Amino acid sequence: MINLKSSGISAGIFILIVAAFVVPVSAHGVHVTTNESAIIIADNSTGKMARSVVDEMGVNVTVYKFASADDVAHELEHALTDPNKKILAVAYTDTVQNFINQHPEVSSRIMVASANKNSIQQTLTKLNVAGATSSGFLTPLLSGLLIGLVFGLGIGAVWMKRKLI
Repeated sequence: MINLKSSGISAGIFILIVAAFVVPVSAHGVHVTTNESAIIIADNSTGKMARSVVDEMGVNVTVYKFASADDVAHELEHALTDPNKKILAVAYTDTVQNFINQHPEVSSRIMVASANKNSIQQTLTKLNVAGATSSGFLTPLLSGLLIGLVFGLGIGAVWMKRKLI
């Protein structure tokens, strides 16, 4: 006969483990992501400075450090099919400028800026991302706590019910 106490606990643990590993995957190859509407293309020398400008402005823009011009070109190609994608390049500017010259229809969404604070701020404003607000740390924290509380209460109720019988 199957022990109901251990099978209930095992099922709860299995569900918890499966839920922990269920993550949306939206990338293939070198493509960064499709969930973010604004990114900054940087390299090792410009990444920290670009991140500090974004943090100072309080905008929801992700800074990605690319390792090669081919990776940048691949990411730019994804902007052709995603009309909401906005890209600011502070590195690999020649690659980005060549792409803009070949595809002028994306020139309002893909821009090149000098690797300095004022240029990045002005270009982010032109891309209309300067007014965006960052969700910060509190929203994901509260969401996680709420999900954990509901899930924990459910498992606790099942466990206590099995324990009482």
